[in-house]
Amino acid sequence: MQPIAPLSRRPLSRLLPLAALAALFALGNTAYGQARWSAESGVVLVGKVVTMNDAGDVLPHARVWLAGGKIAAIARAGESLPEGAKDAPVVDSKGVIYPGIIDLHNHPEYAIYPLLPINRKYRDRYEWRWYDDVYNKRITYPQEVLTRPHYLDLGIEIGRYGEYKALAGGTTTLQGGRINLAYSKEECLVRNIENSPVESRMASSRVDIGRSSKEWAAMQSERAKGMLVVHLAEGPSTRMATEFYALRDSNLLGPELIAIHGVGLTEPQLKEMAVAGAKLVWSPLSNFMLYGKTANVEAAKRAGLSISLAPDWAPSGSKSSLGELKVADLVNQHALKGLFSDRELVEMVTRKPAEAMGWGQKLGQIAEGYLADVLVVDERHADPYRNLIQTIEDNIQLVAVRGEPLYGDVNWLTLARGASDDTEITSTFKKARRTKAMTPNCPSTSLASMGVTETRSRIQQGLKFDTAQLAAKLTPEQLAKDYEQCSLPAPTGTVSAADAKKLLACRFGLPFERTRLSVLTTNEDPEFFSRLMKNPNLPKYLRALPAYYRQ
Repeated sequence: MQPIAPLSRRPLSRLLPLAALAALFALGNTAYGQARWSAESGVVLVGKVVTMNDAGDVLPHARVWLAGGKIAAIARAGESLPEGAKDAPVVDSKGVIYPGIIDLHNHPEYAIYPLLPINRKYRDRYEWRWYDDVYNKRITYPQEVLTRPHYLDLGIEIGRYGEYKALAGGTTTLQGGRINLAYSKEECLVRNIENSPVESRMASSRVDIGRSSKEWAAMQSERAKGMLVVHLAEGPSTRMATEFYALRDSNLLGPELIAIHGVGLTEPQLKEMAVAGAKLVWSPLSNFMLYGKTANVEAAKRAGLSISLAPDWAPSGSKSSLGELKVADLVNQHALKGLFSDRELVEMVTRKPAEAMGWGQKLGQIAEGYLADVLVVDERHADPYRNLIQTIEDNIQLVAVRGEPLYGDVNWLTLARGASDDTEITSTFKKARRTKAMTPNCPSTSLASMGVTETRSRIQQGLKFDTAQLAAKLTPEQLAKDYEQCSLPAPTGTVSAADAKKLLACRFGLPFERTRLSVLTTNEDPEFFSRLMKNPNLPKYLRALPAYYRQ
């Protein structure tokens, strides 16, 4: 399944396959040619509504009006919507409507990389991050060349691609999107927990902790302002368990703490976290791939600890929380003997992360007055929670963030938005005969407009590590500084491709291992499962994972 290259700014009829066009015109007079989408009029979604509220309400044949960035009204079967909804386009896809997926742990700046071939078992995160040359040559060094402003300066493109991948997986809120790249102080497509106006208390994220007294002081300050999201005990080694005590002794163990991974945490430590009101984010696939072990979620549940589910990152995890749901389902069935219900698993990507952030009164449920982050998918299973667990990317019908339809089946996205020139085809699933489209730009922000095709092209060019391209970016002054660090004499005159190659060799250990751009969805990625199944650390029961994707 190869992505279709969009032809930006051309009439939509020139972009759509005939089957999609036929489906679009079949929708009737409420569809093609209507006024452009607006936040005020919004859109009405029709389908089975999975509220995720305390009562567990599931509303068949309900209508949800998204307007003004919020869920303006919900009408059960036989009820009427307010008068203001009459001007909104109606999308009746016969699908199932859920709160948008909230991803509490990701590194979207690494979403460009495919799954890493991992051939050994690490004891903790420091082994592969600091001491593994294979990882450095494949990820660390290329990332520096791609993102440094005075090198290729592709930070915005890479950050935007991470958001594209999030939307393609039904994610509407993302962690990590603004912390490691010079991206923006504004929100673009998906919400970002480090920079979201949901509540006054937002999040600060930490990859490493406790390296200096200055860093501990900074974490104290960050906790006073909002939530503190930290990698904690990532790996089963003894030194990982000691991170917990350092965090506790620094008075950082409390309701503001969201701990990522927790592979090395003991049962007493998990109990202590629960008593303190801290939360845990579980990333089983990445944990198994790297360490052959994951967090003791059985003990965490016994302790009453809040558990959210998230994919970690592209090089060793699922492409999205939607994919991680399937991993958690297999772990739950085989290793945990059905410890979690299907509803509890779905809560881990919707309601639980919203509550962990202190956003439980605004996100994570379908309820009037809540923020309008919504996911619509096919109905493949009668049980609404099992349905989301079994949903794959080609089943996504529509994704709306802040009430704005941003991604989905091309016919439904076009119907929801009306005739507009800002919709771009991203991929086609030939087997399912479905074409996906996205609204990739952020016109209400200062971020430059950038389509999916353009973003993809720039990154692909960058991944070639073309020394001529790098030479064109480098100034003689910057090159001289970098050469000095390598104990090389500064070249004179114009920077050449040979000069750039020499720099890469001394600073980053050429040759780089060439790689391809990771595609947006699992079913479009022919290498994902082949690499995954070669990993020696995976439990045997995870070999069933491709079956969810009909592979």
